[in-house]
Amino acid sequence: MAQSNAQRADDESEEQGAPRTGNRPAATFKQGGVEVSVWRNGDMYNATIRNSYKDEASGQWKETSSFSPADLAVASQLTSQAFQEIVRLKQQGRAR
Repeated sequence: MAQSNAQRADDESEEQGAPRTGNRPAATFKQGGVEVSVWRNGDMYNATIRNSYKDEASGQWKETSSFSPADLAVASQLTSQAFQEIVRLKQQGRAR
């Protein structure tokens, strides 16, 4: 099952050699190599979708913009979860 865990995603990004920035996602959903992150930008929220794999020759983590049919199914589920989280975050912001 996909999990929302920004800390785990940060740890994995470090392992994959992704650059560290000061910004952290509001939420991250990951399953296999597919990851959807929700970002806050002022009063708006956006999502990014990443697909990564471990290169067999070099052993290094790499990103690709290609998605297999199975990856697309996972991306669909994760983007749905991200959408639900954005709705929740927006409602939470109004309640304050």
